[in-house]
Amino acid sequence: MASTIETDIQSQPEGVYPPSFCTWRLLAAVSVITEVCVILLGMAQSGYPGWAWLGMASLYGQWLALFSAAGVCVMSGWTSRLSARGAWIGSWITAVLLSAAFSYAAWLMAGFSGISHFKLSDSAVMFVTKSALSVGLVAVVFFRYLLIRTRWRAELMAQSEARVQALQARIRPHFLFNSLNTIASLIPVDPENAEAATLDLADIFRGSMRRADRPISLGDELQLARQYLDMEKRRLGNRLEVDWRVEELPPRASVLPLMLQPLLENSVGHGVQSNPEGGKIVVYGRAEGDQIVVTIRNPTAAEDHISSGHGMALDNIRERLLLAFGPRASLHTSQDAGHFYTILSLPYVEYSDR
Repeated sequence: MASTIETDIQSQPEGVYPPSFCTWRLLAAVSVITEVCVILLGMAQSGYPGWAWLGMASLYGQWLALFSAAGVCVMSGWTSRLSARGAWIGSWITAVLLSAAFSYAAWLMAGFSGISHFKLSDSAVMFVTKSALSVGLVAVVFFRYLLIRTRWRAELMAQSEARVQALQARIRPHFLFNSLNTIASLIPVDPENAEAATLDLADIFRGSMRRADRPISLGDELQLARQYLDMEKRRLGNRLEVDWRVEELPPRASVLPLMLQPLLENSVGHGVQSNPEGGKIVVYGRAEGDQIVVTIRNPTAAEDHISSGHGMALDNIRERLLLAFGPRASLHTSQDAGHFYTILSLPYVEYSDR
């Protein structure tokens, strides 16, 4: 059985490790799977198990499964030092060994107490073997599911990272060209502003090089967004007006990098730059319960349509939100006669730089 797990894992990319069983979600999944197995076992033996047998078998099965899962959780600090393949195999071996130890202790206690629901006419070796074999078989199936799910999520994150990089690669030359022209025009007339623009440009490109799956603080993301709009303000002059209303946003909230900058770039390109007279971008946000809501409003020209580039940026952000936060995060858009609205909603999670 260990060789089966090893075969499944050999093709995995380096660094894809088994999830920790220290979370209540996985422990709840273990408990549900165990109860299903107990019911199926009872039905296979006598059609419909009696309440006494079902209660005793459920009690034994739940304690056996949770004891094994807790042991895998405790040993995760050790297995995490192994290779990805070794971590999966080590977790499976830990579960099987702990189930054997627990079942032997249960056999001894049942013998002393006179409980007969587990056919204690079986020898200790037979009882322990049956329990360990059951846990091993169920663990193989469950670990394979976790393996496939982990690989799937890793591949989706890699695709999301590649799409972010592709989006930024498409944006960088155009934005860099405009920014350098702006800096060059400022040098003879306003050298201090040209220096500030150069530093802003360096910070923007440094921020664009962050990994898409590594969170940053909302304060840092807002600072990067301000620097981006400052650069565009230098280029567009009085045609661009920005109104920041973000005082109620918690700066220590955890967000994914480059969430706001692509949305603001759309606002500039499709809302302000497309209007000969320019326009105002309004960014306002607040905390609503356990959610953070950021709304961006920009004008729309009469002939303006959402381009493919606009849609690609929105789709990419939606996918990143789904991977990172699931249904708890969302990105919606709406439009009225004169304005386009982008509403970003995120769960409030405290940022930690550790």
